[in-house]
Amino acid sequence: MKDKRLEEKFEGYFEGVEIPALPNNIVADAKKSVQRRESKWPRFAKIASIAASFVLVFAVAAVLIARADFSAFDQSGAAGDGQTAKIYGVSEVEYIDADAYTLSSVDGSLKFIETLAYAGNADVRTAVTSHFADGETAFAYAQVTLIAGVRYDAEIIVEFTENTFEPLTAYADGAAGNYRGLSYRLTKEIAKNGEPVNKLLVEKGGIKFYFNVQSSDENSYIKCLELLLQN
Repeated sequence: MKDKRLEEKFEGYFEGVEIPALPNNIVADAKKSVQRRESKWPRFAKIASIAASFVLVFAVAAVLIARADFSAFDQSGAAGDGQTAKIYGVSEVEYIDADAYTLSSVDGSLKFIETLAYAGNADVRTAVTSHFADGETAFAYAQVTLIAGVRYDAEIIVEFTENTFEPLTAYADGAAGNYRGLSYRLTKEIAKNGEPVNKLLVEKGGIKFYFNVQSSDENSYIKCLELLLQN
């Protein structure tokens, strides 16, 4: 069954990519071509109409290319060598509630979430795994709160497929960095309550780790990187 609750949990990610409006000059050219068809020079009007059609075709092509670029990153999260990762959506996976205390049985890379579930200063409120129709595990999702000097509220997604979950594509656009041998992509934002938000993408051992962390700690992403280094 599809889990509507998980879709609600990802509500903040589902901001559709809007196709930009065509430039004014294209609209202006279209208007001119209409006027010229009504003029006394039909051959000139025909040429102008064909030219306007080419401009429109190139504009549409540019929009399609821009949209495709959301998935164009290689194993390091940077632009690839011509091979683009495929994107899958919410409707393509099924969700199963998981036991946070036994997540490592799904995959060893989830051990750090399991450790947080047992920790006295942390709480794993939600744990879910998602699967494709053929049974392959797409990703695991968890909501975690950690108290370590300050409070860290995090959404964690561990993705096992080489393809990318649509709500996560923008993570690859973050600034590149390296921490103790871990390469990452980082995007910094501000929450509605004024707290810093760190959105972090790390790949380790062929698995992608996504963190969306809200905390008064402006560099909360370092806490996430340390969790992975201990994993």
